[in-house]
Amino acid sequence: MKLIKRPFVVWLALLVVCATACQQDPYTLETDIVQLGSLEAPSSNSAILINPEKDSSVTFSWSSAQAADGGLVLYRVLFDVEGGDFSHPIYALPADNKGGRNALTLSPVYLNIIASKAGIKQLETGKVSWTVEASSGYHLTRYTESMDLVLTRPEGLAEFPRFMYIFGEATEAEQLTEGVAFKEISPELPTDEIKPGVFESITLLKAGDYFIADANHPDSTVHYYYLNEEGKLRSGQQPTAFTLPEGVYRVRMNLSLATVTFEAMSAIELYILANQTTKATLTYVGDHTFRSTEGYFDFLTTGAPEAPDWLGWEEERYRFRVTIGGQESYLGSYHNADMNGSLVEGQQVYNVRPDGQEPASYYFTYFLGPDAEYWQGAWKFADSYNGAPFTVSVVFDPKADHYYHEFKRN
Repeated sequence: MKLIKRPFVVWLALLVVCATACQQDPYTLETDIVQLGSLEAPSSNSAILINPEKDSSVTFSWSSAQAADGGLVLYRVLFDVEGGDFSHPIYALPADNKGGRNALTLSPVYLNIIASKAGIKQLETGKVSWTVEASSGYHLTRYTESMDLVLTRPEGLAEFPRFMYIFGEATEAEQLTEGVAFKEISPELPTDEIKPGVFESITLLKAGDYFIADANHPDSTVHYYYLNEEGKLRSGQQPTAFTLPEGVYRVRMNLSLATVTFEAMSAIELYILANQTTKATLTYVGDHTFRSTEGYFDFLTTGAPEAPDWLGWEEERYRFRVTIGGQESYLGSYHNADMNGSLVEGQQVYNVRPDGQEPASYYFTYFLGPDAEYWQGAWKFADSYNGAPFTVSVVFDPKADHYYHEFKRN
């Protein structure tokens, strides 16, 4: 009987403790904001000349708020039209450090977006109001004060479309629905110096007029632009005359600065890095594409007529060269000069001959610029192209995942 009573007593004691605990009030986490801070900078009515070229950022700061439990407070900066009540802010951004700091650093790009949403037009001055929202747990509290900023917008657009388009008799597309697309480009290689808002297309242009638009779908709301006498982008559905010689151009629209540049492009040469000999000359065939159907290459071997004296192995590395804006430049892969590292974040090193196991990005093609290292950006031929006639294309399709090149045996 003792063996039966002892577990029963223990069980009864646990039941009493549990019942007592359940009668106590549960602990409640107090996440209310009990004290708000104050806005500090920029001071009210500060005048800011937005200048994307100088990349001069502005820091917003405020004193900290406090939660009842002393826990973490997160912040958002709210922007509204002058005199707005922030119930429906025109823009909101988390503070630095994922909302954890009592400061927000804003680049000219974001300031320009905010000014545009407040109805301030290009080259005009207007006011916006700002304040801070503090949050702890699920409690949100706005600071009681707000400040005004006097913003002067630069030339150029504040918000960028997914694509830009040109069409008209000077282009490869007569109608907007078939317009020549431009994509926004971004820095990829360590040497790239590309600011936000630069759109690029490689295309054929000839004498005549063209139009610029930010959409080409029949159901889209289309905004039109043109180049004025100073070469600046302006809103308006009027034609722009193309007066440069007919040819293939790398065209870049800098929507932040409202400028457009045209750089003439020559034919593209596929050449072998070891001996600098050209094995295919690609000419423009339309639709952002250069092509040669007359490629041929016998891999270099020791002692072969075209092999350099120092060669002691079979060599097949290649890249492309092209003249852009009167300067010889190079097109290559993401590989470094030793082909044992990637110069583009996230790309996988692949330094053997492609055999179908290479990553999809292996044939991605990059503008390396005129100062690329001798062996930088190389690719290797597949074995099947050794001594076989081939067709090679370089495709600058703005709507593809990336610029690329491809081969086909003839």
